[in-house]
Amino acid sequence: MLKISNKNKHFLNIFEHFSKNIGVKKNGILNGALILTVGGILAKLFSAVYRIALTRILGGVGIGLYQLVFPFYSLCVVLATAGIPMAVSKIIAKHKNSDIAVLKKCFKYTLLVSFFLTFILLISSKLLANLQSKTEIAVCYIILAPSIVLVGVASVLRGYFQGKQNFVPSSVSNIVEQLIKMIFGLILSLLLIQKSLLLGVVGAVVGIVISEFVSLGVLMVYFKVKHNRNSNSTTLTYKDIGKEIIPITLTNIILPLAGFVDSVLVVNLLNINFSSGVSVFLYGLESGAVSSIVGLPTIFSYAIASVIMPNLAGNGGSKSFKLSLAMKIVLIICVPCCAVFIASPKNIINLLYANSVNDLSLNGINIAGRLLAFSALGVVFLSVNQILSSALQAIDKSHITIRNLIVAVVVKFLIEIIFMPFKMLNIYVLAISNTACYLIVMLLNVLEIKFSFRLNINVTFVIKIICSSVITMLVILMLIKLSNNVIFILFSFVLSVLVYFLCLRVFKIFNKQEFAYFKYKR
Repeated sequence: MLKISNKNKHFLNIFEHFSKNIGVKKNGILNGALILTVGGILAKLFSAVYRIALTRILGGVGIGLYQLVFPFYSLCVVLATAGIPMAVSKIIAKHKNSDIAVLKKCFKYTLLVSFFLTFILLISSKLLANLQSKTEIAVCYIILAPSIVLVGVASVLRGYFQGKQNFVPSSVSNIVEQLIKMIFGLILSLLLIQKSLLLGVVGAVVGIVISEFVSLGVLMVYFKVKHNRNSNSTTLTYKDIGKEIIPITLTNIILPLAGFVDSVLVVNLLNINFSSGVSVFLYGLESGAVSSIVGLPTIFSYAIASVIMPNLAGNGGSKSFKLSLAMKIVLIICVPCCAVFIASPKNIINLLYANSVNDLSLNGINIAGRLLAFSALGVVFLSVNQILSSALQAIDKSHITIRNLIVAVVVKFLIEIIFMPFKMLNIYVLAISNTACYLIVMLLNVLEIKFSFRLNINVTFVIKIICSSVITMLVILMLIKLSNNVIFILFSFVLSVLVYFLCLRVFKIFNKQEFAYFKYKR
């Protein structure tokens, strides 16, 4: 048995004590989302620092090799874990009196799948590397394989805590994971790249495995301290668990599967007009440098989606109100981010990556800047869709989200196959096809959601958000023309944020009922 000292218990209680006293409604959407978002932002901050530093260490070609490994690895992780936190949280919310018994069955289910996928990745490593025309990266697949089990177990624990409306452990473990990955990944890649570029990539991969092990350790310690030892038995069968987990997993697997197909399809389509090295470099820019930036605003939407799942799956009332409020909060965050990405994409790329994205005599800053601008609208579409998908899954309509995603992904691949062979379009087609995919699935989910929920998002609200974002975009455009100094650009972004929230206050973006929901506890 793991022994936890009183000192360690006190340490683990600090973050939870903060979350309960930040002044927002207990168990409310904003409370849980705030905890997950704070953790997500810190984790993404470490991840961004890691990605920027790793790009500087490995260069464009090296980061391209690094990115090639992840589509299939991510696919295996998704198969083992995707939807597990949400599904487990949904099950726990429905079986609160038998949570530990349910947890044990979820563990066994996930371990079986995780070990099977680990075995598949190990035996298919050489085949995958050959398909990607880079046989040397097979060793990276082998190194990553054991972490599938670690991630699987961790996902069940995260789901357990989220189902209990305790979002602190997930946040803490995410922060620790990214911090450890940054420290060990950068140190190992920096030491090993002196021998070869491939070994530099291997060092970064080893850092990932170490980080997953430590992250799981944090969750296990927290579980020993916080879990309820008195739990009734459950009549829930593995078939019942599968009915909850499999549909949500299938929903979450489609986009990673599309990413894996892209890692093969896109590089080969680019090879029609470019050398293999240039193709990998361009793919690495979009899937590595640009995707990391585009993913930042979705931290908040993912947090909201995770919180809304048990809220909508439980027996509480005001479900339409909670969903509408979640949608509004996501739009308030993501629409201005979209505006900033459109207004100043090259400045953002230059600020974060500088000349590290310039390689093979190509101007990576200009290419990545255009990719970021083309991807900007996708931020809004993807973020809104995360909320809609979570809502549909909560009311047992996962089959709808699966169908809609399949339709959108098919359109995405058609766009790539038809237009990517045109040399002048090349890698930009990938950004455009991703945006089109997110738009299609969002529209299809909106059409479905109206049959189950009454969304209170009117045209006036949308106009206010767009106007505030446009004003913010104009402020940035005017300021960045004054100076290209890094400090001044950072100041411009900070000032634009203040302008945006001032606009929200002037436009009175929330109604009285929504303000009442946000009231501080007395």
